[in-house]
Amino acid sequence: MLRTSTALLLFLSAACTTISKPATIHTEVRAYSQHVFRGVSQTDEKVVQALSDWTIELSEGKRFRLGTFMNADGTNDAGDGVYPNGNGGQITRVELEPTWIWELPDGSFSAGIVNRSHPNLAGYGDTNEAKLTWTLGSSFLGMQPAFTAFYDLEDGDGLYTQVGIGRGVEIKPEWSLDSSFSLAYADKDQAAILYGAGEAGFADFTGEAVLRWRNTPNLDLTTTLAASTIVSSELADSLEAAGRDKANLWLGLGMSWKF
Repeated sequence: MLRTSTALLLFLSAACTTISKPATIHTEVRAYSQHVFRGVSQTDEKVVQALSDWTIELSEGKRFRLGTFMNADGTNDAGDGVYPNGNGGQITRVELEPTWIWELPDGSFSAGIVNRSHPNLAGYGDTNEAKLTWTLGSSFLGMQPAFTAFYDLEDGDGLYTQVGIGRGVEIKPEWSLDSSFSLAYADKDQAAILYGAGEAGFADFTGEAVLRWRNTPNLDLTTTLAASTIVSSELADSLEAAGRDKANLWLGLGMSWKF
């Protein structure tokens, strides 16, 4: 429930009374051709998304970050997506993510809670997931590995994990290209919730490329190309039986600010 994240934020407020450094703020607004969540199209039409991260240094090697996410449907037609039709201009997904981050000798570790709700969607309730992420500082074939685990605290008590790699390349001083790939695994409970399948399996294999142009020191303009496909035949067959696509491709344009 939302009250879980609220309690965490109240704890943070008390802990931050002696912090003198201002927060680092990152915000982003983007338009996507569709909204895909864990390899499943939620709205197979254009959407507008807004994200933000507020990060505070708590002590040497320890930070707190509050992340937010919002998705709004751009049209009333959800296409082949999971969400129902008729939500054009409405907010259909909101996330609040308080996270603690510890710097390690070789990388970082973070622990947090993801509170997810679906305003304006009847039958879609709130849920909370515990989230753990371990990011290696060393690279593998020039890319940085990371492992993330989500444990659903309410809907089925299931586990969804991702192994990913990412790399950022500077093309020239104002231009850079960020690329990432991830492979997910869903246990039996999460496979049933996300894909309607009766057994566990490898879920979405996702790749994303973001071309970034630094317009000013604090403003980036971005172009995104992303694709995903469901690896397990059991999970893919269940999606197709429900009239969903097992593979998706989406494009995006965005602006991000850092302060």
